[in-house]
Amino acid sequence: MSVRSLALTAIALPLLLAACSSDDDAGIPVPGTPVPDPQGNQAGAGGTAAEGIGGEGNAEGGPDTDIPLEGGEPGATAAVEDPGTDCVVPALPEFAQLSDDATFPDPFTMLDGTAVTTQAQWVCRRAEISAQLQQYELGRKPSKPESVVGTAADGAITVQIGNGDRSISFTATIELPTSGTAPYPAMVGLGGVGLPRDIFLGQGVALITFPHEEIAAQAWGQGGVPNGTRGVGSYYDLYDGADNDGAMLAWAWGVSRLIDALETTPDAQVKADRVGITGCSRNGKGALMVGALDARIALTVPQESGSGGVAAWRASQEENTNPETRNHSAAVQTLETTYGEQPWFGAALNQFANNVNRLPLDHHEVVGMVAPRGFLALGNFNENWNWLGQYNANQGVAAGREIYRALGAEANIGYAESGHQHCGTDFQANEAAAVEAFVRKFLLDQADVSTDFFTVRYPLNTEKWVGWQTPTLQ
Repeated sequence: MSVRSLALTAIALPLLLAACSSDDDAGIPVPGTPVPDPQGNQAGAGGTAAEGIGGEGNAEGGPDTDIPLEGGEPGATAAVEDPGTDCVVPALPEFAQLSDDATFPDPFTMLDGTAVTTQAQWVCRRAEISAQLQQYELGRKPSKPESVVGTAADGAITVQIGNGDRSISFTATIELPTSGTAPYPAMVGLGGVGLPRDIFLGQGVALITFPHEEIAAQAWGQGGVPNGTRGVGSYYDLYDGADNDGAMLAWAWGVSRLIDALETTPDAQVKADRVGITGCSRNGKGALMVGALDARIALTVPQESGSGGVAAWRASQEENTNPETRNHSAAVQTLETTYGEQPWFGAALNQFANNVNRLPLDHHEVVGMVAPRGFLALGNFNENWNWLGQYNANQGVAAGREIYRALGAEANIGYAESGHQHCGTDFQANEAAAVEAFVRKFLLDQADVSTDFFTVRYPLNTEKWVGWQTPTLQ
């Protein structure tokens, strides 16, 4: 067995087997565990507590299995969409039960107060953060439907999905590379891959265009979200009671179904365990959610994603109100304005519009959900796009990097930015070099490639935002 295969096996085993114990009988299985709802659909979370697995190892954070992340090896993908479904997540509090916290929430303390000290425990902590993200921001992601079938032909894959007596389908285009050997790794773009094409096609990486707005539509033109706009798209046609789910939740669900289909459709000529995700601006927010919610994604590249993306909500609020945190005078997108612009988020997020400090998670933890897999954030400080912010993203990604550091995978996360056209490729710094390096390492498995790209204008302000210590997880 190759060194790479050993590494994949070593990380996949604890991801599949690790579970956390809980004395709370009110606990719920994390999203991804099938639970029938009154309409016969499968909801992501709810019902009774799932039985943990792993025997006595659970109490100490799961099986005693080494995960070889030291030394910068490519972060292996999991064999499943949602590791940790056997972890028990305590019932999450309602808005009125939450307390204010002006600092970034501690990613290394379980909801029951237990300190995270092992990499196996992190699997269950990640499951808790996922449950929070879905309950408070997105809506709950349904698990794999009863039937997902792919058919590849004429440079595309059509995915047919059946759930009960309902069915939908969508078609994603596939552009095969000009070099390499099939099956190829692939980069999926929400609405297209807005990055230099030669970095992918010239190195043996396919490009897949995912029709995200067919899955869940966005509102355009009038500013704010007109009544009735949320809930439009084929995802909502498939699931009753999903109208309050955000569009990005639906996009993440759809990309997961695409991967399901790629796994069983060899005619697509795509290597399903080497798939990346990207998108810019609003689609950069979506790319982050896709990578966070599906551990089969090998590389996540959110571009210029702003608030609701890699930027921490609390830091966005700070940048908007404190001129010392920005090099411009323009307003910065906040939680309130992000929620009101489009139906990207679920209806539950609105209760935090004027109460950002009450939100029990922040987006440094969403970035950390991707760890230890490949992650590269691209920013933009073009003065015409100050609305996206810079300080907020610098703080969010730098704090998320602490989770990578705890896992011994600091080399797997990068940040690059310059001033350029919004969602353009007229980069003024090293963004293209960073993208190429991360593609080579995480999609093409070239482990000796340096991914030392992490430059921020505003280093993490630990005094203001961080009240916790970064452990070395064993």
